[in-house]
Amino acid sequence: MSEPHSTHRPLREEMNQRLQEHVGTGGSLGLLVSFSGDWESSVSDSLLVLGEQAAESTGIPRKQVRRIVHVLIEALQNVARHGWVDSEGNTPFFFTMEQTPLGFQIQTGNVVDFDMAADLRTRLATVNGMTHEELRKAYVETLCEGELSDRGGAGLGLLSMAKRSEGPLNYQFSEFESETFLFTLSILVKG
Repeated sequence: MSEPHSTHRPLREEMNQRLQEHVGTGGSLGLLVSFSGDWESSVSDSLLVLGEQAAESTGIPRKQVRRIVHVLIEALQNVARHGWVDSEGNTPFFFTMEQTPLGFQIQTGNVVDFDMAADLRTRLATVNGMTHEELRKAYVETLCEGELSDRGGAGLGLLSMAKRSEGPLNYQFSEFESETFLFTLSILVKG
């Protein structure tokens, strides 16, 4: 992806503003983890550990903790594989995990280009239009085919998140600059 013509400051400010707008909305019982910065495998690993520890600290069953961790892994991999990379090789993103009355809300936000936004819209509409049984079937079929895309994934991430959340994947594309969008993905893992 090409770099938007602005400096990093407006992007960071936009991401931090989105992060702040999200915190404390939607009947939240509590923000458990939040982060805004550049994606790195060490950051991703740390967020996974923090997310798992935060979920465990709420006293939920281990089975639900595993579902949450699996969604965390997929959401962070989605950022790594499909996020815009700036001229310095960084992929800026934000992440939150909250406990709500309905379960655990996981949200990521990262920049995508026009083509990726179009692809994601199509894939998300397809996934959100499937029943739970159709998701399971599509997941198994995709798993069996096992072909990796040029971005390193087999297309399982969105299917897996939708299957484990048992609800629609909520998303938004906000135009950031010409041909680039801030893509926000919210997944509710029901409890």
